[in-house]
Amino acid sequence: MRITIILLILLLQTFPLIQNAKTFKISKDLLIKINNKIKTDSIVANLSLDEKIGQLFMIATYSDKSISHEQYILKTIKKYHIGGLIFFKGHPYKQAKLTNEYQSISKIPLFIAMDAEWGVSMRLDSIISFPKQMTLGAIQNNDLIYQMGREVANQCKRLGVHINFAPVIDINTNPSNPVIHLRSFGEKREMVANKGIAYMKGMQDNGIIAVAKHFPGHGDADVDSHLDLPVIRHDKKRLNEIELFPFKKLIFNDCKGIMIAHLYIPEYEQETNTPSTLSKNIVTGLLIDKMKYNGLIFTDALNMQGVTKFYNPGEIEVKALLAGNDILLFPKNIAISVKKIKEAIADGTLSENEIDKKVKKIIIKKLELKLFEPTSINPKNIVKDLNSTHAYLLKRKLIEASITIVKNNGVAIPIKMLQNKKIVSVAIGPLKENKFQESLKLYTSVQTFQISKYSSAKQLSVLTNSLSDFNTIIVSLHSLSSYNVKTFGLKTPIINFVNKLKDNNNIILVNFGSPYALKFFDETQTILQAYQNEDDFQDLAAQALFGGIEISGKLPVSASKNIKYFDGITKQAVRLKYTIPEEIGIRKKNLLKIDTLVKKAMEEEAIPGCQILIAKNGKVFFHKSYGFHTYEKKKEVKNTDLYDIASISKITGTLLPIMRFYDIGILDLNDSIGSFFSCPSEYDYGQSTIKEMLTHQAGFKAWIAFYLSTLNKDKTINKEYYSKTKSEKFPIQVCQQLYTLESTKDTIWKSIYSTKIKKKGKYKYSDLDFLFLKRIVDTLTKQPFDIYLSNNFYSPLGMNLTCFNPLKQFSLSKIIPTENDKYFRNQIIHGNVHDPAAAMMGGIDGHAGIFSNTNDLAKYIQMLLNEGKYGGERYFSPQTVNLFTKTQSTESRRGLGFDKPVTDKSIKYSPTSRNAPFSTFGHTGFTGTCAWGDPDNDIIYIFLSNRTYPDAKNKKLLKMNTRTDIQRVIYEALKKNSTH
Repeated sequence: MRITIILLILLLQTFPLIQNAKTFKISKDLLIKINNKIKTDSIVANLSLDEKIGQLFMIATYSDKSISHEQYILKTIKKYHIGGLIFFKGHPYKQAKLTNEYQSISKIPLFIAMDAEWGVSMRLDSIISFPKQMTLGAIQNNDLIYQMGREVANQCKRLGVHINFAPVIDINTNPSNPVIHLRSFGEKREMVANKGIAYMKGMQDNGIIAVAKHFPGHGDADVDSHLDLPVIRHDKKRLNEIELFPFKKLIFNDCKGIMIAHLYIPEYEQETNTPSTLSKNIVTGLLIDKMKYNGLIFTDALNMQGVTKFYNPGEIEVKALLAGNDILLFPKNIAISVKKIKEAIADGTLSENEIDKKVKKIIIKKLELKLFEPTSINPKNIVKDLNSTHAYLLKRKLIEASITIVKNNGVAIPIKMLQNKKIVSVAIGPLKENKFQESLKLYTSVQTFQISKYSSAKQLSVLTNSLSDFNTIIVSLHSLSSYNVKTFGLKTPIINFVNKLKDNNNIILVNFGSPYALKFFDETQTILQAYQNEDDFQDLAAQALFGGIEISGKLPVSASKNIKYFDGITKQAVRLKYTIPEEIGIRKKNLLKIDTLVKKAMEEEAIPGCQILIAKNGKVFFHKSYGFHTYEKKKEVKNTDLYDIASISKITGTLLPIMRFYDIGILDLNDSIGSFFSCPSEYDYGQSTIKEMLTHQAGFKAWIAFYLSTLNKDKTINKEYYSKTKSEKFPIQVCQQLYTLESTKDTIWKSIYSTKIKKKGKYKYSDLDFLFLKRIVDTLTKQPFDIYLSNNFYSPLGMNLTCFNPLKQFSLSKIIPTENDKYFRNQIIHGNVHDPAAAMMGGIDGHAGIFSNTNDLAKYIQMLLNEGKYGGERYFSPQTVNLFTKTQSTESRRGLGFDKPVTDKSIKYSPTSRNAPFSTFGHTGFTGTCAWGDPDNDIIYIFLSNRTYPDAKNKKLLKMNTRTDIQRVIYEALKKNSTH
């Protein structure tokens, strides 16, 4: 009472100063502290001895156990006036409900704590898991770790948790440490301290008590303290310089809590087998007196063998309090512990005054956290809230920043010159193709194998022989043991298999486990360290190999003589990245209209299905397939399926070599057709220039139904032109079981030359322009058109699913059908080009014939947005790209080959959304496709469908404006982001 009166006097004396203070915030904080001190004294003064002792205990509880366990916790809280709970395994919804129930029966609000070193998912199911601390140790931007601390704090607060037993700031100087290991940031004291501070501040700045552990340093233990008492035999100089260093730094930065480890340290404690938890020399002498720590001091769990091996329940708790601990975690027997503490107070071993001091430290923290204010945790939507998109994006950023190129002496990372690479992925551990291998295939063609960790030497020898055909072998290690137990679960045959492959100097080793495991492969020339085996690690590691993401991680530990701490090579991104909308700053909900538009188009039978890809700034944030191959709904569309892209072939095929030849000076835009080959003179086609054809101002007829002249009068197939079987006479495949004469090509050209040119110089879109342009390309390359495109563009770009005549490379199930043709070929067109003229040319022509998917086309468009560069290779000069993608005349809106938006708003139809800037370039296709690049905003938008199935007369897709409306949604979503 006397203390309270003195404090009131002090408060009254301070009040004028508060009113006149220049910095009101500081004075307000002082007022709160004084107020809390007064409240604390009052609360503690009204507690019984049993209630005060109860405040010193935090007992373990679970949200996945039976009703009897819950009843036990309720009973224990009431009977022993428990001060707090530590939640372990369970489910967030149940934990939230139990927290409310347990708080409701406690006279003094309960501290709720968790071991959430990598987020609450460490203990709870259904929740996003952040990276472990050794993964964080590889990150060079500690602000990301601060952000993780903040997000973990948000998770804790949503669950009603007040204390997180993190960060671990043990320095992992012993690679054989059986319990800390991946829970440590690494082996260097400064790094561990700085990352510990970042994580701690992220939590404490956001209202959660951080508890640094395990004092005075568990990093050099070779025994698991859960099972026995580890012995640390370093002298004080070493302990002060290494083990204690991070704790000193966190104490200086106001760490609110510290956990004491179960370690026997003879240098500080002479009594044999006395754990540091029970050592007054360590807790009081070192931590409190010498290091001047005045925050909450927690024991490690008092049921662990590191302490129970040599001491009994009750005795442990009394000794822990005498040592200087404030809070007793996880006692083995609460009844005995309380009894023994009361006996110790009665016989003078423990002072009630000392108990009061500890209780006051606890109560004042509870007041600071506002635990005495009425609160309740709303369990509704808690799983959704804990799995926020923001948290998931942060997780991916953390993983991305951690990935480390340890060595890069053999096959270079990122992998370049794809046209020269024959790549195979061998995943050790998984039983089927995993996320890593799926993501590798986003960039190029990769053959995949999966082998068991327990494969025999004989089995591995057979595999080794089958790998001889590949010049790039990606070996990935999965599902390794988390701790340094023997060989991390790696068997000798596997270690020998990997090391034998390295002799070829064409292996990339990717480790999805502890970096210490690299000691078995330290002579491997190219190593990527990815730390953990979750899907997101696998996805981003695959992207790292191909330059989809920037690589900046550094090893947090040394693994061998050749693999040292801080090894890591920085690389910039050179290819598309695959991410989520929020990384671009777009809210996923603002893209839901795309789903609605597609659903409506499918319901109206404008399309049976489609693929859509959207990217910004080189990052694919929307990559999705909808619906089915046909209206029969037997086969769902996948992102890897191939569509006939129709007239997008013009810019994806013919235009590429035209741009290349212009770029290197082989042709000029004013060159005429006659400069390359002779034409019949009747209608003077030979005078038409390349520029006129690229801008569709040559005056050529839009389209000619060449096939009509090869049919009988009753529209049936004329056997003079066609055969159902391939032969020397009929070598050109038109479609399934239909072949035509080689001379059919001449028939087509005769038909073209006999067609009059009209209104030369005026804009008239024509397929014939690109038939001529392709013939010019053939004249210059003197090699098959499809092979030239594949060797010079598709293969280097990683467009390995882009081709003519896809049935020569892919199964029918991978290809989307285009039409049930009842006017020419009288069959379902499936795997052969839809365009009749291209079909009569054998599936390969300048205006149509290419099959592709959204992902492949995005690589091409991104190369153009990069002004001709992609994957570290240059395809065109910036000047050429800028010239060809810009409008060339007042007569035509088009660029050189590329379509452009309509600027005249009086014209109803535009191939693009009205939101798209005029810099946008691309093309649409007859089958229901479009591909657009916007250089002003660095946006890619690709839509592929088979609106022509089963009937090409179906124009609902165009009438519904589905493609342009989807593009409009993209710009609206970006605009909403910019206004928030």
